[in-house]
Amino acid sequence: MGARSVLSRIPVLRVLVPFALGIMVQRLWHNWWAPVMVIAVAVAVYGLLNLRSRTPSRRLRLRHYYIVPLAMIALSLGWLAAVIHCPPQLTAGQRTGRLMTGRVIGLDYTDFSMRLTVQVLNPDLPQCRVLVSTRGCDYTMRAGDLITWQSDLVEVGTMGNPGEMDYARYLLDSKSIRYQQHLPVGQIRKTGHSPTLVTRLANVRRDLQRMVLNSRLSTGAQRFVVALLLGDSSLIDKATQQEFSAAGVAHVLALSGLHVGFIALIIWWLLFQLDYMRMKKVRLVITLAAIAGFALFTGLSPSVVRATVMIGFVFASLIFYRRSVSLNALAMAALVILLFSPSALYSVGFQLSFLTVAAVLLFAGLPKQLESRYKWVNRLTSTALTSLVAMGATIALTAHYFHTVSFLSVLSNLLILPVMPVFMVLGALFLLVSAAGLHWQLLNWLLDNIYRYIHWATGAVNAIPFSHASGVYVSAFGVIGYFVIVALVVLWLYHRNYRYLLASFFALAVLLAHSLWLDARTPRQGLVVFNSFTSTPVLYYTQGKGYVWTPDDEDTDSASFARYHAGFLARYNIQELDFIPNDTTVRLDGALFKPPFAHLMGQRFVAVGSGRWKHASTSVPIDVDRIIVTKRYHGSAAKLQELYRCDSLIISGAMYSTTLSPLLHECDSLSIATHPLAMQGAYLLPNN
Repeated sequence: MGARSVLSRIPVLRVLVPFALGIMVQRLWHNWWAPVMVIAVAVAVYGLLNLRSRTPSRRLRLRHYYIVPLAMIALSLGWLAAVIHCPPQLTAGQRTGRLMTGRVIGLDYTDFSMRLTVQVLNPDLPQCRVLVSTRGCDYTMRAGDLITWQSDLVEVGTMGNPGEMDYARYLLDSKSIRYQQHLPVGQIRKTGHSPTLVTRLANVRRDLQRMVLNSRLSTGAQRFVVALLLGDSSLIDKATQQEFSAAGVAHVLALSGLHVGFIALIIWWLLFQLDYMRMKKVRLVITLAAIAGFALFTGLSPSVVRATVMIGFVFASLIFYRRSVSLNALAMAALVILLFSPSALYSVGFQLSFLTVAAVLLFAGLPKQLESRYKWVNRLTSTALTSLVAMGATIALTAHYFHTVSFLSVLSNLLILPVMPVFMVLGALFLLVSAAGLHWQLLNWLLDNIYRYIHWATGAVNAIPFSHASGVYVSAFGVIGYFVIVALVVLWLYHRNYRYLLASFFALAVLLAHSLWLDARTPRQGLVVFNSFTSTPVLYYTQGKGYVWTPDDEDTDSASFARYHAGFLARYNIQELDFIPNDTTVRLDGALFKPPFAHLMGQRFVAVGSGRWKHASTSVPIDVDRIIVTKRYHGSAAKLQELYRCDSLIISGAMYSTTLSPLLHECDSLSIATHPLAMQGAYLLPNN
């Protein structure tokens, strides 16, 4: 299959590929006049081609060149779409020292705080969203409330830890949020309630969620119902997420195209009588309206919108008797989504879902070649091959983003996917029965047992030796190289041209060389003092083993630490973690932990602010290289000078700003060098 045949079968690619490139160009060059100039050049090129194509022979000779102005215009439109949808930047005067007014459009509670997504309504400000987090909770707050507060907005930043997710870019791309503010809940004043359709639906979802969480279902089943039918997977605990990810079925925990497909199939099956009444178009329209309503009700999450748009294009072609090419419908769905949400291009869900569906559609003919006379065998073969193709298409991206690879995801999908439609139907029935104020014990029993089976299946697969690999690191270059190799192998299978096979071997050699070069540049020994909101974790690693010390007497959850810093641990091939107790001396080869002191990487550290060391005193200052000032230290810099002679202070990122600011000011006046983790990010040795 050559490039020409691909473009003829999937003509939308001629627009989609340059449109996506235009979105990426905007990241490098953010302005509106450059794409406008490119459009002008494209129009000029098109006019020139028309002038040179006045005769039929010339028109035939130049017809391939008409794709150039088309690609230039598509690239410019993608560029402009990204510029238009990029949240505006506010000046210092617009961000601080003024009364802000906004509408709450999103609301999340934690144990001691709230996170509000607020649409700014000040008439003199551009339309934008901000994230407001609070100390304390107001449980009367609802989506649609109008609020005012004194603004001190700051641009969203990252924690500055190596290997962490870019939180600022995530908020910018997924929620169009550039600024945030943290303040006491008492400083927010409600001035009214002005709901929109979106906020009304958000409140309905929250009420239903509260109803589910107060039901007699088991805790796990409650959270599963909320995730699959109300679109909120935040209640799924990290351990469950890790378990499902290791089994290769993490996609069932959050609403995605898989669930939309289940819903479409269920509704299509329920309406089968319409076919006998010669009302197949009505059946299509009702099914499409149902999944569109489901997408709207669950908050228009990107993955659900993607699936809805794609199904919509396929159904529209059937309604209007147009020949449908599934890959063309997929490309059109991607184009529509990127037109209205250009930042979706960088979404992990967008990349994984479209790659999965594209691979399944490309290899849709494989099950037919293995058909059996037994229907159950065909279904089993089809499910297994689909899972295998999906795994092969996404394994590199999964390893890159989540650092976990499941080798038995095919088995997991065979065990779990058949019961998912049943769980969703029963879950929807459970919501209806509960909303009517009724209770059906049999329904609760069925949901609980299906959830237990799903949980058992993931645990059983993970218990199989070598079922998955954790701590896998794949660079962006490795992801690109993987897809290049796969593309070359597929071309060789279609054309049997050995040049493609040789090219794939060459690409593999380049990929291996890059991997060896990356491994050679990775330090085998190092030290990191991480920036954290709750504690001051210190990680010393050597020869694949890490030692974690938390000097501020905070309990450290080893599983949570490993999950949060999975990228760093995978990058530096740290396979084992050992946590250092604060009352134990640990001697290592070339290192020593003797809390509150430590000798690491040739430097002497002391941690202050916890336990009996708060009131330490000495007649002669102790020589140290670095002082780790934890959040529990409430003394002065002058007091530290009395106790220690040091080069600099490493100040905990968990320290409150009311304590941090005076301490930094005092250090500056005493000419003491500082490394505030909250401002400068993690402290690393070696610095590379």
